[in-house]
Amino acid sequence: MKLATAPDAWGVWYAEDPRQTPWQRYLDEVQEAGFTATETGPWGYLPTDPARLQDELGRRGISVCGSALVHLLARPDAMDSLRPRLEQTCGLLRAMGAEWVVVMDDSDLPAPGQVRALSPEAWSTMIAIVNAAAHYVTEEHGLSFAFHPHVGSGVETEEEVIRLLEETKPDEVGLCFDFGHHAYTGADAVAFMKRFADRIPYYHFKNVDPVLLDKIRRENINFIEGFQSGVMCELDRGIVDFAEVRDFLASRGFDGYAVYEQDMYPCPPEKPLPIARHNRQALRNLGL
Repeated sequence: MKLATAPDAWGVWYAEDPRQTPWQRYLDEVQEAGFTATETGPWGYLPTDPARLQDELGRRGISVCGSALVHLLARPDAMDSLRPRLEQTCGLLRAMGAEWVVVMDDSDLPAPGQVRALSPEAWSTMIAIVNAAAHYVTEEHGLSFAFHPHVGSGVETEEEVIRLLEETKPDEVGLCFDFGHHAYTGADAVAFMKRFADRIPYYHFKNVDPVLLDKIRRENINFIEGFQSGVMCELDRGIVDFAEVRDFLASRGFDGYAVYEQDMYPCPPEKPLPIARHNRQALRNLGL
């Protein structure tokens, strides 16, 4: 198993935001925390010139594992705006010797009293876009594609994730499985992983505080406020038993990426590093 992290674990959601950790500090702290690979984060957060990025990463002993793109997928014209984003991302990843393009939906929070779930028409549109994006990434660029279900998006619940797997092409669409987001919905993330492991080539390791999650459910708190409350917690302090995850993945000889994340945007710049150090030690304690 190969470990990595992502700017998300440092509270980075946008290319530029004064509340976020500056990218140079991020890379320094990734190295200090003990990680040797990273996702790129939102386009433009890290340098997008391959030579400069290679220089910045190389002198810190860090490589790139992939990039995640957040895009509104349930629009008939979504591919028109997604394709150029995929093209620039794939170009950078190929130059960096990286493999993984991760895509997630960017549906807005529903208005009060309205359901989050996509309409049948919007769902069909999204599936068509996911299949088209995956084909473009795998066939045109020779890279690997994974879809990331996400709380608050068009693919959130376990039922929706399963439906997406059933309606996409197994040879082109993998699942970026995020334990924290899956557990946040009330589903058993470890049981799901075991059931659908053949479709999961890429993992986001994240955990959920059961006490805060219970409060979020009881008080009907939206997920943005929920994340800001600290519900996504350290890897060894939540619902998901990562020792069981480790044992299962080891039994399958899994040698792909496990990317440590912890949703906490926005956060003060001094907050992420101690948490990252703690989580890296928690992974060492698991033998990873």
